[in-house]
Amino acid sequence: MDSLTNDILITAIVPCRNEAEYIERTIISILLQKNLAGELEVLAIDGESEDGTKIILERLKATDHRLKIISNPMKITPVAMNIGINAARGKYVAIMGAHTVYDPNYLSVCISSFNIDPLIACTGGPIINEGITNFGKAVALAMSSLIGVGNAKHRFPDFEGFAEGAGFPVFKKEVFDKIGLYDEMLVKNQDDELNYRLTKRGYKVLLSAKAKSKYFVRTTPFKLFKQYFNYGFWRVAVIKKHTLPVSFRQLVPAIFLLSLLFFIFLGIIIHQIFVSIFIPLIYFLTILLFDINIIIKNGIKKGILFPLAVIILHFAYATGFLAGLSLLLIKKNK
Repeated sequence: MDSLTNDILITAIVPCRNEAEYIERTIISILLQKNLAGELEVLAIDGESEDGTKIILERLKATDHRLKIISNPMKITPVAMNIGINAARGKYVAIMGAHTVYDPNYLSVCISSFNIDPLIACTGGPIINEGITNFGKAVALAMSSLIGVGNAKHRFPDFEGFAEGAGFPVFKKEVFDKIGLYDEMLVKNQDDELNYRLTKRGYKVLLSAKAKSKYFVRTTPFKLFKQYFNYGFWRVAVIKKHTLPVSFRQLVPAIFLLSLLFFIFLGIIIHQIFVSIFIPLIYFLTILLFDINIIIKNGIKKGILFPLAVIILHFAYATGFLAGLSLLLIKKNK
């Protein structure tokens, strides 16, 4: 890794590919960061975008020397992260999403949070989800709901304290010399795997509710399903690598889906329709109970789509997890 330079405090790394819809507002929000006790550099790691993302980045670069563009011919997120880390000159390294707008004090709050405990190696803030379409707005609500994402602390905008990981983490750069870089074999969930290695070494991750960011969620059911299917699928690879006992939260969707299918087919076999519909009925009634509060607070348009968003989150992750597990078992038995 490059040696640190005295004048650069923090390097913001933005992996991106085909993000023309969001990249400009993301980069501008990073360049407008305030109250930093040193210089900022921004590295946009572009995976050979084909939608005009590179043109937007070049235009922004021409107006601010702090922005640099680096090519990522592999087009894979963990590769982009590692390219950025190796090129970073800052004392701190921030991995920042291209679907996100950051509060002007995001980085300064994250950096100041390191002073709380010397074992803190990673800081960040809970994600504030934002939707553009009506479906996206329903997804944003589902991603901040207990029924949507369980006890994932970084998904609740008011959370403050230690957590498993940060959505848009800021690291002490020196920590990568001790735990290594992102695993480039993991197309998804590479951040969870790195967080595991980090906490295994005794380091801590701290989230501050003052470090605010606005994440733009997927706008269509298909895009959301694909995103969470991949999360579930690549979770299995992380478990395999470290022979991990997975958390109950990560197993719930798959266990539920298998249970649901078991009782549906059992009811058909024994000719008892109530057995087939009991679990789906309880499931949908539970979602509807949560949905009543959504409708009251956020209106009927979002409320109608909220159950669909929750169902996609659950079933996409579950099917992805089971697909990954099935592939693992097939390879093991060959």
